[in-house]
Amino acid sequence: MAGGNISPRQKMINMMYLVLTAMLALNVSAEILKAFHMVEVSMDKAGVNIDEKNKNTLKAIATYNQQNPGDAIGTDIYKKSVEASKIADDAVKYVTDLKNLLIEQAEGRKDGDANAELTKADNIELHANYLIVKDGGANGEALKKKINETRDKLIALLPKEKQTLVKSDLTTETEKGSTQTWQSEMFEHTPLAAVVALLSKTVNDIKNTEAQVLDILKAGLTDDVVIVENFEAKVIPNNGTYITIGSEYSADIFLAASTRQEADIKVGGSTVKVENGVGKYTVSPSREGEIEYSGVITTKRSNGKVETYPFKSSFTALKPLAVISATKMNVVYIGLENPISVSVPGYSANQIQVTCSSGGRLKPAGQAGTYNLTVDGSSREIEVSASVKDAKGTTKKMGIQKYRVRNIPKPTPMLGSIEQSGPVSAGELKAAQFVFTVLKDFAFEGVKFTPFEYYIVYQPKKGDGRAEKGSGSAITPAIKQILNNAKKGDRITLAQIKANGPAGAVMIPTSLSLEVK
Repeated sequence: MAGGNISPRQKMINMMYLVLTAMLALNVSAEILKAFHMVEVSMDKAGVNIDEKNKNTLKAIATYNQQNPGDAIGTDIYKKSVEASKIADDAVKYVTDLKNLLIEQAEGRKDGDANAELTKADNIELHANYLIVKDGGANGEALKKKINETRDKLIALLPKEKQTLVKSDLTTETEKGSTQTWQSEMFEHTPLAAVVALLSKTVNDIKNTEAQVLDILKAGLTDDVVIVENFEAKVIPNNGTYITIGSEYSADIFLAASTRQEADIKVGGSTVKVENGVGKYTVSPSREGEIEYSGVITTKRSNGKVETYPFKSSFTALKPLAVISATKMNVVYIGLENPISVSVPGYSANQIQVTCSSGGRLKPAGQAGTYNLTVDGSSREIEVSASVKDAKGTTKKMGIQKYRVRNIPKPTPMLGSIEQSGPVSAGELKAAQFVFTVLKDFAFEGVKFTPFEYYIVYQPKKGDGRAEKGSGSAITPAIKQILNNAKKGDRITLAQIKANGPAGAVMIPTSLSLEVK
C-alpha cells in the first residue's frame, strides 16, 4: 500500500515536531507552548479549506451521476465517493472526540474561550496515562488501529493499479531503527499542547487522504464535460499559515470543481508550476509579519471560451521559535536606560502594545520593537507586558516578563594608576595626578562615576598623622605634597570617596590602603 510512503510535506512536519520537541528538552517556555497552539490553529484553518475542496469534488461526482444515469462506471464511482466520505467522517469524528476528551480532562481552554490556549498546555501525564497506561494502552492501540484501518479502507476503494498513486501521510510508522512504539514516540514526555496539535494534524491527514481518493475516483469519469459551472479559485496551504523566517511556505492553488483542462496560474505575475491542475506555489519569507499575495487562474472552458479567476491569500511569517534565556539575569538597573526588545509571533512590531508596571517608564528606541526601560527604584520588581488587538478589536495580553530592579554596582577607587591596596613605590605615588572611580566588568558600557569628594589620610612611620580633604577628581596641591614627601614605611589611605553616577551621588564603600615600600 502507498500509506507507508513519506511525502516531502510530511517530512517537513516531522522535522518541525522534532525541533519543537528538542526545544522542550531545554525549557518548556510559554513561547514554545504558544507556538504549539499556533500550529493547532493553523492546522484547523487548513482543514476548513480541505473540507471545502472535498465537498466540491463530491458535488461534481454527484452531478455527473445525475446527468449520466446510464453510465455504470459513473454510478460505481459515485457510490465509492459516498463511502469514502463516510469512512473519513467517521475517522475525523473519532480523532476529534479524542482531542476534545483530552482537552476537557485538562480543564479545557483558558477563560472558556474555544479559540484560546489550553489551561494545562504543559501537562505531560494526562494523555500519556490515557493512551499508553490505562487498560494496558488500549486507547492508544485503538487510535493506532483506527488510523491504519481508515487509510487502508480509503485506498481499497480504488482499483489496485491506482492505489499506489495515493501518497498518504496517515501512518503510524516509527522512525527507522527506533525501539519505541508509535504511541510512545507520539505521546510520551510530550506536552498536551503538542499532542492536541498532533491530533489536529491527524484530522487533516484523514481529509487529505480522502481528497486524493476522491480526485482519483473523479478522474475515472468517462464523459469529458463541464460538470460544475460555479468555479472558484482555491488556495490550500500545505504546511499551515504560520511560517518561521528561513523556512518555506507552500500552498496548492487550483479551481474548485474545475474542468480537466490544465490551468495557467500566476502569482504576482510569475507563472506557478502546475501538476494535475494544481498549482504548486512556494516562497521563502524574509521578513516578519503577515504576507499577502494574489494572482489569477486562466482556463479554457469546454466551449473554447477563455476565462480568468482571481484569488488572494496570506500567511504569517514568524521569527524562529527557540527561546533561550538566563532567568537569573533578568535584571534592570536604576538610573540607566535598560534596552529591551519585544515581539509576538504572528504580529508586526506596530501591532504590539508594550507597557510596564509602576516604578518604570518605557520609551521607544531606534529600531521597531525595541525600547529603553528606566526604573526609579520605588519597586524591587518591574513587569513588562505585551498585548495585541485581534480582528474584533479586543485587546489580548500575549505575555509578561518580570525584571528585578537593582542598584548599579559600586565602582572601584583608584589613586592614579594604583587600584589595589598594599605596598607601592614612592614613584607611583608621585606620578598620581587624579582620583578615579572605575566601574569594571559591568554589562553596560560607558557608565561613568565622577568623584567629587574624598580624604587622604597620611600616617608617617614616625610622628603624627593627618587627613586632607580633596574635591573633584584632580589631586589638590596639599595632597600632592603629601604624596611627593611620602617615605618608606609611611601609610597612605584613600577613603570616604563620594562620586556622581547615573542615579546621583553615591558613597564608595571601599577604600585604598597603601604602604610605601
